[in-house]
Amino acid sequence: MVGDNLDSQRAKGESRRHRELKRLSMEWLRLQGCRAAATEVRLPLSPYRVDVAGYRASGRMGVLGETFALECKQSRADFLRDASVEGEARSELEGVAEEVERLRGLLRVHLPECRQGLSLFREYDAYDFGDLRHERWRRLVSRLALLERKLADGVKFSRIARYGAANFCYLVVEEGVLKNLGEVPVGWGCLVREEGSSLRLEREAERLVSEEAARLTFLERVAARKGWNPSLQTLPVDRDRGRSC
Repeated sequence: MVGDNLDSQRAKGESRRHRELKRLSMEWLRLQGCRAAATEVRLPLSPYRVDVAGYRASGRMGVLGETFALECKQSRADFLRDASVEGEARSELEGVAEEVERLRGLLRVHLPECRQGLSLFREYDAYDFGDLRHERWRRLVSRLALLERKLADGVKFSRIARYGAANFCYLVVEEGVLKNLGEVPVGWGCLVREEGSSLRLEREAERLVSEEAARLTFLERVAARKGWNPSLQTLPVDRDRGRSC
């Protein structure tokens, strides 16, 4: 899947700063009561892996708890790569695609020599504008290709929230990565790394609706990353709180 491939490629070149953000995220989840947490977990209902995932038990027999997805961004470029809003990107893509089709229709009329001759009828024939030196055509086609890649690869935050892949989503960043809190993805919370290796809560995450099946899959994947089989073992018990995880 696209998300898996991209995330695995990035993990290979992981920096010390990014690893530290993940370590702090694991510690923050523990403080939130998550007794099960792991790094590099593929989320349910999406093609993406998340840097850190956690599960907080409900404390009630037979009732699933809440899930947390944390994405760590050490630089602004890293943040912007995943921060496109899906709706806006799709709307722009549709607009550019319409422009391309309108221009294609005009070029068919004015450049009959580009016709490939695969059909007896001109309106059904294919046209090859690949070598055409037309500035507007090249600009629109390049923009269309860029938006298609952006929609496929650059809307991770937007899709994770929309799919309900976790109950709570947090962006974990270095100081200065965000220009302002308005850049925090819709529905997401924000944690900023402070000097002295701690995380400062800048914005609480909204509680997103995540179906029971998705939460169960989430827990199983966290458990698998932790190296134990949930079908064979029970979750450890928090004896101080008297609840399972």
